[in-house]
Amino acid sequence: MKFTKYLSSQEFIYKAVDFYNKFVNFIAIFMIPLLMLTLLIAVGIILYDLRLFFDYFMNAQVAKEYDKAFKLLVRNILNFFVLIELFKVFIDVLEFRRIRKRQIIEAGIVFVVREIILMVFEHKFTFADLVGFGVLLFSLGITYILLEKSYLDYLKFEHRGVTEKEKRERKRLISQREEELER
Repeated sequence: MKFTKYLSSQEFIYKAVDFYNKFVNFIAIFMIPLLMLTLLIAVGIILYDLRLFFDYFMNAQVAKEYDKAFKLLVRNILNFFVLIELFKVFIDVLEFRRIRKRQIIEAGIVFVVREIILMVFEHKFTFADLVGFGVLLFSLGITYILLEKSYLDYLKFEHRGVTEKEKRERKRLISQREEELER
C-alpha cells in the first residue's frame, strides 16, 4: 500500500521525470556527435563516388562501369537525404522531448520517394510496385496535409475567452508553424 502511494506521489513523479531528462541528455551527448560523424562520412562517400563517376566519365571507360558508378552515386545521395530526415527527427526528439508525427511522415515520404527513384532508375519495377508506392505516397501526403490543417485549426480555435498571454503564444505558434511550412 505504501509502495503504490509512493509511486503516485508528486515526489516520485518529479524524480522519474528528472531521471528521464538526465537519461535523454546523456544519450544526446553521445548520439549527436555520432550522427554528425555519420553525416560527414556520408558526405565523404558521396564525394568519393562523385570522383569515381567523373573518373569513368573523363577516361571514357566502358559504359557498364560508368553506369554502375552513376547508380552508386545516386543511391548514396538519396541515402544522405534519408539520413538528414532521421537526423531532424532525432534533434526534434531532443528539443521537444516527443516525436512529432509530422516529421515521421516527412521521413517516410522521403524514404518512399527514394525507393521509387531507385526502382525506376534501375529498371527493377513492375506496375504493381509503382501502384503500391503511389498509393503509399498519396496516403502519406494526405495524412501530412490533414495533420497540418488540424494543427493550424486547433491553434486558431478562439471559442473561449483567452488571456492576452495565451493569444500572444498562439500567434507565435501559428507564425512559427507557417514559417516551417514555407521552408
